[in-house]
Amino acid sequence: MAGRSRLRGTGTAALRTLASWALPIVLLIVWEIASRSGVLSTRLLPAPSAVAIAFWESLRNGTLVTHATISTERALKGLLIGGGIGFVLGVLAGISQPAETVFDSSMQMLRNVPHLAIIPLVILWFGIGEEAKIFLVAIGTAFPLYLNT
Repeated sequence: MAGRSRLRGTGTAALRTLASWALPIVLLIVWEIASRSGVLSTRLLPAPSAVAIAFWESLRNGTLVTHATISTERALKGLLIGGGIGFVLGVLAGISQPAETVFDSSMQMLRNVPHLAIIPLVILWFGIGEEAKIFLVAIGTAFPLYLNT
């Protein structure tokens, strides 16, 4: 009996797994048909097959790995800078009442400014190069580390 219920449970789990893939697969098929039939503009939303072809081409010629490496470097630099600042300020605020008095209200105020709102200022300050991208990652990591340290 135990063997039969185990098999029945396995079938149910497999069926649930297949069912969980049904909606994404149907959406991909509808997306592909809508793109090929012209209902969706391929300039705005290319077909999944075109995305897959571009993915494999960029993987084959090495541009995907190159760009992924550059993005990873930016993310790590931003994490080290912002995370380091957030961690140090968080530790200082946590162990010292005067440091908390100095840093906390400013950090809480800056934390509530939406990142999208400061992008024009970041472009003015840093341009559109690496520094701006690293700065935005640093801002995004500093506050969570400050608050959770």
